[in-house]
Amino acid sequence: MRMIVVALLFLSLNVFAADFTQLLQEIKSQSSVELAQEKKRKQAFFDLKEKRTSELYQAKRKLNTLTTQSEQLKTTIDMHEQNITKLEEELQRKMGDLGELFGVIRQISGELKADFEHSMITVHYPERINFLGELSESKGLPDIAKLEKMWLTMLEELDEGRKISEFNTPVVQEDGTSKDQEVIRMGTYGAISEGDFLRYSSSGNIFEKSPRQPAARYHASANNFEGKSDGFVKVMIDPTRGQLIDMLTQKPTLIERIQQGGVVGYIIIGLGIIGLLLAIFRYGYLSIIYRKIKKQAKNLDKPTAKNPLGRIALLYKKIEDKAQTQKEVILEEAILKELPPIEKYNGLIKLLAAVSPLLGLLGTVTGMIITFQAITLFGTSDPKLMAGGISTALVTTVLGLSVAIPLLFAYTFIAAKTKSIIDLIEHQSVGLIAKEY
Repeated sequence: MRMIVVALLFLSLNVFAADFTQLLQEIKSQSSVELAQEKKRKQAFFDLKEKRTSELYQAKRKLNTLTTQSEQLKTTIDMHEQNITKLEEELQRKMGDLGELFGVIRQISGELKADFEHSMITVHYPERINFLGELSESKGLPDIAKLEKMWLTMLEELDEGRKISEFNTPVVQEDGTSKDQEVIRMGTYGAISEGDFLRYSSSGNIFEKSPRQPAARYHASANNFEGKSDGFVKVMIDPTRGQLIDMLTQKPTLIERIQQGGVVGYIIIGLGIIGLLLAIFRYGYLSIIYRKIKKQAKNLDKPTAKNPLGRIALLYKKIEDKAQTQKEVILEEAILKELPPIEKYNGLIKLLAAVSPLLGLLGTVTGMIITFQAITLFGTSDPKLMAGGISTALVTTVLGLSVAIPLLFAYTFIAAKTKSIIDLIEHQSVGLIAKEY
């Protein structure tokens, strides 16, 4: 066993010696390669170090040069700034009042912009608004060209303001659509198209057709002016650039005012119509009766039953043989019998004249109640909520007085006519009795 162990150990040492020799050879070979590579890397590092050293030297030289130039430029800038400050002071000193002048120009350009924005001539020159806006907001001094342009803009406005121009342009209709129409512009005081007055909209720089036109007498002037080619024509103009026309279009018509009176207003108008018709009828009837009585008074010997005096004369002929006292009583009864047809409806006309103001007062109270109810619910923040009640209050009062005043005059005329007829009948009746003496 010992021999076997010694043999195995000897064999293992031989194998290990062979492997170790091979390993040593491989280590030596790899070390040579690594040493060569390390030498090559060192050489590259030293070459790069020399290159970077040269570049660092060049950069430092360039930095020194640029630093020198920077100091020179800084000195130059400081010198130029001092010169600029001196020149600005000299400019301010030489400019004097020009600064205030340019301030005034900026102010005027702003005012012109605000004025031209509401001028219908801007339809022809829309670019001037932007120009004036830039000029009014400019911080620098405007040059001569801008000043001349502003001056020309003012001259254009003055020149167009004296002309009557006819041109084709879009017009916004009542339904909001746009339509190209022939427009006649009368300076800055109005525009007409197809017999209607147009309104200028500054927001869209376009003409608009108002849903409502002014009263007929104003509207007719637009038609006459548009259809006239020569000569002089009367036409309504608006120097307030649309404000007066808007006020005229918002002014309610007679029918609209009557509608504001409500039910009470219609009742007053109905009573007024009835009273006036009745007064006209009664006045005509009394005038006919008066003429017949006057004609009969001239010929009492031939009485007729077609008039009150004739009927009284016929009755007198029948009672000529009776005593004087009886004749007086009978004639007095005959006169009283003739009075009711003559005085008929006078009291009704007087009643209508007295009731109309009372109905107007009733409408006034009703309107004020509506107004106070609106104030209770919504407060006084919106006057339009109270407009309905106030309109009823005022319109009914006006209607009541408008009906009462003519009815009162009519009653006065009819009462005077009635009194004259009665006086004539009484005088003639007394004359019949006086003939016997």
